[in-house]
Amino acid sequence: MDIAWATEKLEQYLHLCGELDLHQERAGYDWDDVCSRLNKQAELLLPTVEKIVRVSYPKAPHPLMPPGYTSTNSQQWVRRALGALRDTAETEVHLRPSAPSLFADSLHGRIWAAAAPVWDTGEFGAALQQASITLSAYIRAKASSTLRDRKLVAQVFSPDPPKLDAARLHFPGDSTDEGWQARQQGLHLIAQGAFAGIRNIAAHEDVDVSEHEALEQLAVLSLIARWTDMTELRTRI
Repeated sequence: MDIAWATEKLEQYLHLCGELDLHQERAGYDWDDVCSRLNKQAELLLPTVEKIVRVSYPKAPHPLMPPGYTSTNSQQWVRRALGALRDTAETEVHLRPSAPSLFADSLHGRIWAAAAPVWDTGEFGAALQQASITLSAYIRAKASSTLRDRKLVAQVFSPDPPKLDAARLHFPGDSTDEGWQARQQGLHLIAQGAFAGIRNIAAHEDVDVSEHEALEQLAVLSLIARWTDMTELRTRI
């Protein structure tokens, strides 16, 4: 059940009942057009209310009656159902599994150091751009390459053997092994995706990025930086 929706329906019904009771009291307990209108609104809502009550508080009698029926007090059962819903909502909040947290200052030092100076300004796109530029410069320096961004990582992280004019940054290990190939291809592809989908988009000032989305993207750049730390420069002699 959608607890928020169900709670809203029960509260809406009880509000109508309260309005009717208050109006009757002010009118000397005479039944007038306002009472009829409020009672009609409650009657229209009652089928939904009753379904919610049956699920959240099965002990309630059947059927529930609108507020105009003074011989029954259906409101007390709606209130009990509402209390049960609120207890359920509170229980779900306090008993749900604790989610792990990701702290920006625990990301790769180069990445967070580049993003941090502008992060608190709320310019998350600018922070991502600075982090991307720093990552590109780090990879370029380690590979001694003149390329940048996507072209850079497409070349240096390629699982193919190095060429005379194209050094590689490869993970240690046997390049003929399937596990090594999978790992190197993963770095090769994720790095190209990051520079295409993060670096290029962050460069456009008209693109709004929320703080949470920016943190997710920063984590991708951090992962690439950490994997780059683990690579070795391989050249063809």
